[in-house]
Amino acid sequence: MSLAKLEGELLRVKENLVKVREVNADFEKVIGEMGMLKQRSLSNPETKRTITEELKSKEILDLFASVEKDFDDIKLRLSKQSIEREKISDFIESLRTRKAFSFADTAEAVVFVEKAIDSLGSTHISIKPEFLGLVDLGAIAIELSLHKSGSAIIVEKERFSEALALLLSRKMLRNIIFETDNARIIVKSSNNILVESDNQNIKKLARL
Repeated sequence: MSLAKLEGELLRVKENLVKVREVNADFEKVIGEMGMLKQRSLSNPETKRTITEELKSKEILDLFASVEKDFDDIKLRLSKQSIEREKISDFIESLRTRKAFSFADTAEAVVFVEKAIDSLGSTHISIKPEFLGLVDLGAIAIELSLHKSGSAIIVEKERFSEALALLLSRKMLRNIIFETDNARIIVKSSNNILVESDNQNIKKLARL
């Protein structure tokens, strides 16, 4: 299978997972209704007899048993796949040169960026907008007395936290790139970050 076809298959799997979640939610409702039916039957023998009679003209029992069997079959297949999936996951992670990180809030994202810059070991960081014309960093360059190069400003590692705090206070911490000599940290939003680097750095940052 070509890489293009593999990508297409994965996209199809991802799309179908939406349907799986919908089916799961629907079956959860069914289980809830069946649970209520059970409670009604246990609380009143006469109600149980009535329900039993009504079910004679319905396919509910056979349908439930069939769906239950299908779920068990899927569960068994997933169990068998999980072992192979773990082996493949290790291989996939050894190839990764970009990784998306999501955080509960902005504070967690800021801590991650600071730790990431510190662990990458570069002496200078370039800060620039992800899209030209979207953000003007000129005012920040003047305020912090930083060198400006085109749309980017250059900050020493020791002053990075200061620049980061100023970006945060100006509500400019989105669609911003922090670039070192060995990585690009792209802040998509205040709590979604994409990192591009070699595999060893990606693994290192994932452990943060």
